[in-house]
Amino acid sequence: FDLNDEVNDDTKELVKSVNYFISRKCNYACKFCFHTQKTTHHLALEQAKLGLRLLKDAGTEKINFAGGEPFYFPELLGQLCKIASNDLDLAVSIISNGSLITREWMEEYGRYVDVLGVSVDSFHDATNAAIGRGEGPNSNKNNHLSRIFKVREWCYEQDIIFKVNTVVCSKNWEEDMTENIRKLNPKRWKVFQVLLLEDENMGNEQNLRDARPLVVTDEEFQSFVERHKAIPQMIPESNEVMQNSYLLLDEDMRFLDCSGGGKIPGESILKVGVHRALQQAGFDHGMFKERGGVFDWKRDRN
Repeated sequence: FDLNDEVNDDTKELVKSVNYFISRKCNYACKFCFHTQKTTHHLALEQAKLGLRLLKDAGTEKINFAGGEPFYFPELLGQLCKIASNDLDLAVSIISNGSLITREWMEEYGRYVDVLGVSVDSFHDATNAAIGRGEGPNSNKNNHLSRIFKVREWCYEQDIIFKVNTVVCSKNWEEDMTENIRKLNPKRWKVFQVLLLEDENMGNEQNLRDARPLVVTDEEFQSFVERHKAIPQMIPESNEVMQNSYLLLDEDMRFLDCSGGGKIPGESILKVGVHRALQQAGFDHGMFKERGGVFDWKRDRN
């Protein structure tokens, strides 16, 4: 049967922007991670391509590739970007920790990317090490911050919209990032309050992470936001705003329902289509619109 035969105008409005975690595999060990490496597999290119086609036919306009670390599988990621942009005319976004991005990848596939977001939780090596981001202050392997500034330059070269994501936690909520964020000069700066999710980062037997010591109060989060209010690109998202306002597809293209405080996968869009799968997503479309989920997400390709 036609997997999208039930798609209607309501579906098309709901699925404008979708986040696809192509794999949970990652080379970092961030202590607050809420999409941990519980599996390491990913779909074959042809299956993922079918899923992207189903999303496009259902009304998706932007696809955001995330992980895990999406650049762990650079060829797969590049092909998915090319298919999404060239064949399906989707806006293409990527969220990465920045460590595995290469100039060669950018030169080959950057033309298919509209937005590239990188994670920056601190501008102090010791803080990044304490959070689990990067290889620590004494490593000469792959300094997180110098890599981020390189990626920023590559985005300039390729006319890719550059974005920064920051998770505010107990290790960084007092930091003043104003000067360095201005140096990076992202088009958007997403500032998230660290989020606890059952079966991911709450420290029990099923969890690979324990983010409970990293939790900040609403007041601490707001103080971070207030400290950076002079930066117009900042978009703060508290737990209340963030938890249900993203459409999340896991590595098997199942929508993840976070509304109950965990991440409950539904049925794959590859089996039941987008409309039916969407019923199991727990998605708060009103909050999606309120947080500015729709923006000018295609770069100028002229």
